[in-house]
Amino acid sequence: MARRVFRANECYMDLRQLKYFVKIVEQRSMSRASVELSVAQSALSLQISSLETRLHQKLLTRRSTGVTPTEAGKTLYKHAVAILRQVERAAQDVERSAAEVGGPASLGLPVVVQDLLAIDLLVAARARLPQVRLHLAEGMSYLLKEMVLQGRLDMTVTYQFEPSPGIVEQPLFNEMIYLVSPAESGIRPRHEGMSIAEVATLPLFLSSRQTGMRRIVQAGLAAHGINIEPLAEVDSLRTLVDAVETGNAHTILPASALQKHLKSRTDRSPVINSLDISRNVVLCTSEHLPLGSTLPPSTIYWTT
Repeated sequence: MARRVFRANECYMDLRQLKYFVKIVEQRSMSRASVELSVAQSALSLQISSLETRLHQKLLTRRSTGVTPTEAGKTLYKHAVAILRQVERAAQDVERSAAEVGGPASLGLPVVVQDLLAIDLLVAARARLPQVRLHLAEGMSYLLKEMVLQGRLDMTVTYQFEPSPGIVEQPLFNEMIYLVSPAESGIRPRHEGMSIAEVATLPLFLSSRQTGMRRIVQAGLAAHGINIEPLAEVDSLRTLVDAVETGNAHTILPASALQKHLKSRTDRSPVINSLDISRNVVLCTSEHLPLGSTLPPSTIYWTT
């Protein structure tokens, strides 16, 4: 079967078509998109048909339950959101080019880092960049990186584990990792901490395998030739801490998840020992998409 080669002018798309397409996908309805955009439904259908003709792809599937994107449509949606966001940012940057740094800025924070950094970030942003409207997004590290690549976030804080194509990483700080043990377990605090090898003999609840925290623990164990099967795998940090506090198991958590316990100790508090592993926290930006005048390179380090 012969492959068709498309030239750029064959696939020309205007911003209006992308805007219409994104709104239809987000509303999952041609009629609702028509109301949101104040555009006749027939005009929307005509523009989408024209877009599909130019791309030689079916982009939307229309059913009685609503409109859904095809696989090609999903791909276009990701690019269209990033394109429209960058166009909007470009217009804002031009308007603000001679003015004080200001405008919207978005930063992703992994769930566990949210408690550690969120308030300090908001306070620092208000003090140093009063005209910036900061939006904090919480989520899993890999999802936040994907949002940066798509242009849906300006940057994200995450953990350095393996390189991600298209992502530029700026180091922020190194985070200690701890063994957290029940108060009645017989484990005592050690000034010198514990080795990851010693932990392998304990009954453990650990974070799920897809998390960065678990991968760091597994890498630390593998370095000693050790493989363990935890009693349970848990996504919720609160549940992991509860398991320790109720005496059911030990767990391994980063400093960011243990701030309250590290600051105030009682006789019934979990026993916390540092381990001989840690992780690097980094600030991720897109290698290809500009930050814009809201967050020029000279201002990104306020996050530290």
